[in-house]
Amino acid sequence: MPGESRIYQFSHMAMATRFEMHLVHSDAAEAAMAARAVWDDMDSLEQEISRYVPHSDISRINGSPAGREVLVREATMDIVSFGREIWEQTQGAFDLTIGPLASVLIWPNGFAREPSPEELAAAKARCGYQHLVIDPEEFLIIPQVADMLLDPGAIGKGYALDQAANLLKEDWGITNFLLNAGTSTLLGSGTMPESEGWSVRAGSPEPFLLKDEALSGTGFEVKGAHVIDPRTASLVDIRRVIRWAVAP
Repeated sequence: MPGESRIYQFSHMAMATRFEMHLVHSDAAEAAMAARAVWDDMDSLEQEISRYVPHSDISRINGSPAGREVLVREATMDIVSFGREIWEQTQGAFDLTIGPLASVLIWPNGFAREPSPEELAAAKARCGYQHLVIDPEEFLIIPQVADMLLDPGAIGKGYALDQAANLLKEDWGITNFLLNAGTSTLLGSGTMPESEGWSVRAGSPEPFLLKDEALSGTGFEVKGAHVIDPRTASLVDIRRVIRWAVAP
């Protein structure tokens, strides 16, 4: 039977990341069912948007020759379209098509690599949203050059948390929860018991208090060199800093 509300914690591996969920609920069984529903939805999302899944929408775009129409599902269209919006707003500083540059600038172990001028030029020629035709009405994405390499990682985990939050609220009526994607992206909804929000530490001297907000950060220590400026086709030196951003 339902009792006093408390925090229930669940975890799950998806997108090569450990996701954690803290739910405020009065019924342990229902909290567990809600968590299972979220994890199942997240696994389905990974099959759709991961570039490491051979037949995902993203993999089919990446393997498409120039000019071929690729029919995609809703989440893929959401992510690729949103990526284009940010690309336009940042004048190309943020680019989900950065994969070819990443492959020549970064070794698989995360250390910086020095490509030849020819390698760099060839990679840069395959990057940029100007090479993608996006038709949201027909759910079509059409690469205009071959061997593009979209990497939705900069958006994918946040999108997964947004989807999880919507499912918890709309399908389960749960409004107080904290979602965590690998400690680099967090989403806090409502409050934890006897608090004004969700207190989280993220490598800072003082904790962040999240209430209906998301927090995301990046740095060098965990992932090594991985931040690229597509406009200059070069790595950004962030070895001495960690950057966090909070948004509603």
